[in-house]
Amino acid sequence: MFDCADVPTTQADPRADPRLDERHVRCLPGNDQAGTTLLVGVVHDHPASVFRVVRLIEAVAPETLALELPPLAMALFRLYGRDRFVPPRLGGEMSAAIQAAGDASTVGIDAPNTTYLRLLVTGLLTDPPPLSVVGAVARDLLNGISHAAACRLGAYVGAVTPVRPQLYSHIEYDCSLLDTPSTQASHEASHLSQRQFFLRAIETPPAIERIDTAREASMVERLRDLRAAGDVVAVVGTEHLDAVASGLGADP
Repeated sequence: MFDCADVPTTQADPRADPRLDERHVRCLPGNDQAGTTLLVGVVHDHPASVFRVVRLIEAVAPETLALELPPLAMALFRLYGRDRFVPPRLGGEMSAAIQAAGDASTVGIDAPNTTYLRLLVTGLLTDPPPLSVVGAVARDLLNGISHAAACRLGAYVGAVTPVRPQLYSHIEYDCSLLDTPSTQASHEASHLSQRQFFLRAIETPPAIERIDTAREASMVERLRDLRAAGDVVAVVGTEHLDAVASGLGADP
């Protein structure tokens, strides 16, 4: 079991790499009932986030790596993670995390899954929204299931052929891993600031609010189960970091 004091961040050492900014990290100490849990917030596909997850996973060597991916998609990203290149050419920070985790158990904790479906339906029945919201939620669920199933099929294709299907939308940024650490960290911070300003300026659609609430609750529930078995590193989008940390009992 690793200790939260082992996590290299700028809070622990102001001279640390700026990409290890403590604002992207939450650590829940372990005890007799649960393993230590490190939550790592990421901007999907951003080079600073790719570096952060790799560095932190290598530092603490967790027993379990939990990723914001559907369980059905895990086989494809494990395939990406077996790339001979470091970090892998496909899969962004998720496949880079798998590659860095080595022999650790890797699990997907994001929707769609049975826990998410249960929580989603319970929420809709407990507090029924307008039919338009139900329709939007149902369409999102069907799209999620279809995409996850396509990833599972893509993993099969990749296992029996040299083809590596890219079944996700890669996000391009105006910086790369070749830029300096400070350039990457500054670009990531600027991107997050602009995104947060945009989100504060608009009202979150009711369907998205329902979906995100159920997603975060399902991730928390799965992480509680994983913590009971040992120490965990969980990689989630930065926008979910505080909600997941709060759900697990940490002060965001």
